[in-house]
Amino acid sequence: MAPVEHVVADAGAFLRDAPLQDIGKNIYTIRDVVSEIRDKATRRRLAVLPYELRFKEPFPEYVRLVTEFSKKTGDYPSLSATDIQVLALTYQLEAEFVGVSHLKREPEKVKVSSSIQHPETPLLISGFHLPSKDNLRHEPRVLLALRKQDPEETVRDRQR
Repeated sequence: MAPVEHVVADAGAFLRDAPLQDIGKNIYTIRDVVSEIRDKATRRRLAVLPYELRFKEPFPEYVRLVTEFSKKTGDYPSLSATDIQVLALTYQLEAEFVGVSHLKREPEKVKVSSSIQHPETPLLISGFHLPSKDNLRHEPRVLLALRKQDPEETVRDRQR
């Protein structure tokens, strides 16, 4: 696979020692990403990267755009400030070098389809016997096992 022109890296790429120079020609990140990295081995690797790491901060309008979009998708609570900055920088570079006409301005609505089948109904699973309710009436041990009861205790209870 040929390297892409621009790559924006988050802390995970550095922690996993990803070969970013093989993935892209221009590697970008924000200063907060490097500040997040605490382990010594990764910090040492950052000091001797085999490529130039370009630090660039996103413009405020892109941070606002990404923040608002993430609120609409429901992702906002799970994103850190650094995550939003990295996403905003990615959007900014896309706008600068490619354009944004191909990007969505609003998230797509999710279509929920309902079915008649109850969601907890087990499906046919190869290699497993799933008895029907009718069969359970004739198989008391299976019923007891499903109820997680002791069969001896249940027999004693019935005799009383």
